[in-house]
Amino acid sequence: MLSVLKQEFSIHKKSILFTSIIIAAIYAISIICLWLNNVITSENMADFTAIWLAIGLVVGTVGAFFITLGKGSGSMIDLIYKDTGLLMKTIPVNSLKLIGGKIIIGLLEFIIYVALFSVYLCMLNLYAINNSTEFIKISLSDSMFEYFSLFCSAITLFILAQTVLNFAFTLSKSLVKNTKWSGIIVGVTIYFILSFIVEITGATFDVIHFNYPEDFLKVWILVILFTIISIVLYIITSILYDKKVNL
Repeated sequence: MLSVLKQEFSIHKKSILFTSIIIAAIYAISIICLWLNNVITSENMADFTAIWLAIGLVVGTVGAFFITLGKGSGSMIDLIYKDTGLLMKTIPVNSLKLIGGKIIIGLLEFIIYVALFSVYLCMLNLYAINNSTEFIKISLSDSMFEYFSLFCSAITLFILAQTVLNFAFTLSKSLVKNTKWSGIIVGVTIYFILSFIVEITGATFDVIHFNYPEDFLKVWILVILFTIISIVLYIITSILYDKKVNL
């Protein structure tokens, strides 16, 4: 496993660094715009600042999530649809270790982006406190455990989404070789899995009677549930890649 982790990191480290620099630059521009908004008091400057703040928040939440899912190091697209897959098939590495290594490096990549976003939010909060302004105000809870729970929830959702995508791509490749039909199979597979997850999540909410924020700690039940689903999909994906996928 260690050799797989080193190899995956060496392959994707430049991409991770480049993406991190771009995201950090967007955050920096947002902070600079906030500072200039105090110096240049005009409606145009306020609108420009609001746009960059919105870009920063979108990049830090939805953007980082889908960037890592689609082009991150945890994706199996390179193993299934690129020449990398042919090379890896010749290496005597267990598929569980190979795919597990990719998922771990992909998770580390996502955590880096989460860390950058956390720093960005802290800077915005400090700005709001020091400037006593209503232009941007972030309400931060005093409960560190609540933040830890939110962090674990975000990580769990990312792992679940990554395993769902990897399973869909692997299942498609194991059923058909024609890329014309693979996209349809991937889409249908993702739809049914997400439908199942939504149904089981709804049933869980009905059982535990989740009410935010009073029952916030019950979110750990969903964390455990999604972790179990991710593990099952990871094992099935590894078996399919090892036994059914022919490149």
